[in-house]
Amino acid sequence: MSISFPKELANRKQWICWRLEPNTKDGRDSKIPYNPLTGRKASSTNPNDWSTLDDAIAAKEQYLYTGLGFVFAKSGGLVGIDIDHCRDKNTGELSDTAKDILERFPSYTEISPSGTGLHIFYKGEMPAKGNKNTKTGVEMYAHSRYFTMTGERLPGTPDYIAEDNGALAWIHENYIKSKKRRGKSKKDRKVVKLEPLTDEEILEKARTAENHKEFNLLWEGKWQEAGYPSQSEADLALCCMLAFWSGKNKKQMDRLFRNSGLFREKWDTVHHASGATYGQETLDKAIEVTENVYSRESESVIFEHEGRYYRTRGESVYPITNFIIQPVEMIVSEDETQMTADLITIRDEIYRQTFMTTDFNNIQKFKNILNRRTISLGYFGSEGDLELLKGYISEMEWVRKTGVKALGIYEHGGRMVYVSTDGAIEAGGNIVEDIVQLDKYKSITTDILIFEPLTKEQLIILGEWLLSYNEPIKTVSVMAWVAGCFIKPHLKKSGIKFPHLLLVGEQGSGKSNTLERVILPVFSCSKIRAATQVTAFTLMKESASSNLIPQLMDEFKPSKIDKLRLNALYNHLRDAYDGHEGVRGRRIKVLLLMNCWHLLL
Repeated sequence: MSISFPKELANRKQWICWRLEPNTKDGRDSKIPYNPLTGRKASSTNPNDWSTLDDAIAAKEQYLYTGLGFVFAKSGGLVGIDIDHCRDKNTGELSDTAKDILERFPSYTEISPSGTGLHIFYKGEMPAKGNKNTKTGVEMYAHSRYFTMTGERLPGTPDYIAEDNGALAWIHENYIKSKKRRGKSKKDRKVVKLEPLTDEEILEKARTAENHKEFNLLWEGKWQEAGYPSQSEADLALCCMLAFWSGKNKKQMDRLFRNSGLFREKWDTVHHASGATYGQETLDKAIEVTENVYSRESESVIFEHEGRYYRTRGESVYPITNFIIQPVEMIVSEDETQMTADLITIRDEIYRQTFMTTDFNNIQKFKNILNRRTISLGYFGSEGDLELLKGYISEMEWVRKTGVKALGIYEHGGRMVYVSTDGAIEAGGNIVEDIVQLDKYKSITTDILIFEPLTKEQLIILGEWLLSYNEPIKTVSVMAWVAGCFIKPHLKKSGIKFPHLLLVGEQGSGKSNTLERVILPVFSCSKIRAATQVTAFTLMKESASSNLIPQLMDEFKPSKIDKLRLNALYNHLRDAYDGHEGVRGRRIKVLLLMNCWHLLL
């Protein structure tokens, strides 16, 4: 493995390995640290679990760990800066935050495994009071934490770790430390006062309301056509309508009435001993008998105001969230929808969250999503309010994409495209923007999209290497099967069944070498399951996550597998070959590796 790190990192015994593994709580992959020497899970606070860089590299190659990790130790004199989502992995363009830091204080900087983040190292001590700011996406660590390491230095940055020289204090002050601002009292936050309608807006709304025909006749002075026995009754009727639209604003009602076809001299004639005119008495009576009035928020039972969503119910208005939603993208599949959005709190904190439509089914599920990464997001409404909020959110301006459940190849827009959670491409490597795999079904993973296409000359060299790892007659058969995986959608259209691949042989026959050196690199993946550990659920979950990348299983020894697990495997393989629908609705595909003499029939 040709990886280069600064000597300030390479010479320390603070290295581990890590592997992407499914999180049993939410199904997402987590980066699990491992001790390179024992193969057991490692702790970022226990130096006995750490080793040298050489040990970590050897373990990664031998045991197919996903990557290497460097642990920050107490009093170690090193501080790491982690900046999330600051780099476009296609163009290499950096965010303003990353540019600002690196232009002022250049130091050894790595591109993160995702290609979208950066890890910067400095010699020094971390400032007190906070190490993370979700709004800026900047985090700072000096101990009890490890960085996933790639050795891929950001172009233009030094190959050494720079001394602090004020960098850490400046980064902490500008990108870590919370900016205090004057808080609002609860009373201030609950008061919702929106601007009343102007005269023009009242006329526009009244002329298109349910009773618009009656209003228009009265406004034009055609009270008899409107069915009123006298003009005085028509005057009162029009004033009641104006009272509703103006919020019982007497001056505005008077001003509008004077512009209507019903206005006459009698309006200003004294009509009462108190000196009140006919118009004043009519307006007062209209205000008295009008019970409900229009307000801007009544147009939508859910509305946004000062960083919150509010619900209107009758005359009451109350907040239901302490955040608003800024849409990022909506991915729509056949039977569900995934929405990714930035949730911005009343304190201007920003949290990116991904929702499925089922997350709005009840309050508890919705709150669980909000509290997945923070306790700063709050929902205070009822089940009914949540349903209305879902409808409000769905009407926002979203970037909409087609969603698929399984990583693989699909017919889309009249051509075949390769789709994953990282994006999609068509023939020639052209990016396809409007289709993507749903995060929920991400189980089998691959880094295919990260790498550049091979040239003809590179393929010739690669072919010589591939044929050197095992007997050519065996390798050619394996490569033919591997190549066939990429045309399975075409074979399926023609009704051709795709076989399983079984590598059978005793220890030392080259099975693992063929897997590690031939099969895994082609699919750019590293996930292998022991057949003794699979369950019907894990089989179906992984087979549902790709129609291209095979399921890799090792240690298939029927005599060592319990009957229930073995039956699940046999049924899975049989259904896979016959193309039967699995429990999770996807067609199944398997690569089975056997480290024994048994044959699978």
